[in-house]
Amino acid sequence: MIKLWCRAAWSAAALAAGGVLTLVAAGCAGQVTGAGPAGAQMSGSAEPAPDPRPSNAPRIHPRWGSCAGEPSMRNQNGDSDDVTSLRLIGTFRPVAAVMCGEATRRRPDGGTDGIGVEDRADDVAALLAALRLPDAPPPSPEPSADDLSPDMICTADGYAQPRLVLLDGRGRWVRPGIPRDDCGKPRAEVSAAMEKLRWTRTATRVLQEIESAEAAASGCDQVFTDMVWFTGFYPPAQQGDLAPLADDAASVRLCIYRVKEREPDNDKPQGDFVSGGLLPPARWAAVKRAVRASGEAGTCTTPANRFARLETPQGDIYVELDGCRRLVAPGVSSDALRQAPAALPALLTKP
Repeated sequence: MIKLWCRAAWSAAALAAGGVLTLVAAGCAGQVTGAGPAGAQMSGSAEPAPDPRPSNAPRIHPRWGSCAGEPSMRNQNGDSDDVTSLRLIGTFRPVAAVMCGEATRRRPDGGTDGIGVEDRADDVAALLAALRLPDAPPPSPEPSADDLSPDMICTADGYAQPRLVLLDGRGRWVRPGIPRDDCGKPRAEVSAAMEKLRWTRTATRVLQEIESAEAAASGCDQVFTDMVWFTGFYPPAQQGDLAPLADDAASVRLCIYRVKEREPDNDKPQGDFVSGGLLPPARWAAVKRAVRASGEAGTCTTPANRFARLETPQGDIYVELDGCRRLVAPGVSSDALRQAPAALPALLTKP
């Protein structure tokens, strides 16, 4: 089932996967009005000369190839001039719909890929009827106190154009506009029609790896923020006493990351997973002693290239494995930034 409205996460990565009508942060959109008059009927098997079309009619493309091969389908925001609320005209008679989008897929090795997907639906009569509806008139700019019904209140959510195309019997295609309600958002009739379509997945392709098999097996996130640098980026950072740490026998997970290419003044550098897994109790006990021996952190101007995250029952601990070799651990009142003992990075990275 193609989802109609987004949840605020590919995010990356994850990725909003395969969305049909995706909500984005924006104000109430202005109205684009008017359906163009019907053009002359096309007939015959040969490609006719282009008929004059209304300025708000969608462009009729020669023949549909695929989502992967059509450049305008790669843009999540739909900035093509074909999608500026353009209306269907009588010279184009759709028989099918194609939706381009993204999703995630788990691999047999446990990793996850972000994939491009192409879905097709053939029974499109209800969708076409909804797409031919007019835009609703905008609400009164200054409604009276008696007119403040729920239908008159526009939320602050906008929308991004779905990557939807319509095909005719000759394989030609258009990218239609979506009629809008009185708040400038897709009409409910269109959303309902798209949800009821019987979509069949016709193609998939791998776009990028979202999670490696190693990260999945370790229980670590594929990407994580260097929280030591983030904590120290905005002084004064807390330098108070540490809170009690987890027991020696506690289950503690170690995740090690390599920082991606840094940008100037980036307060949240991201790291890619390198290795990780559960620490043996004896090793956690040694790490715990080193963390307790940490001292007051000095000024740091050397970002780390690698960092570690320790997931403990008492809260996460973060350690710079090079650079200034500081750590952040739960403190008595808030997370505390401290100077790690010289032995701690080696203790965390030894085989």
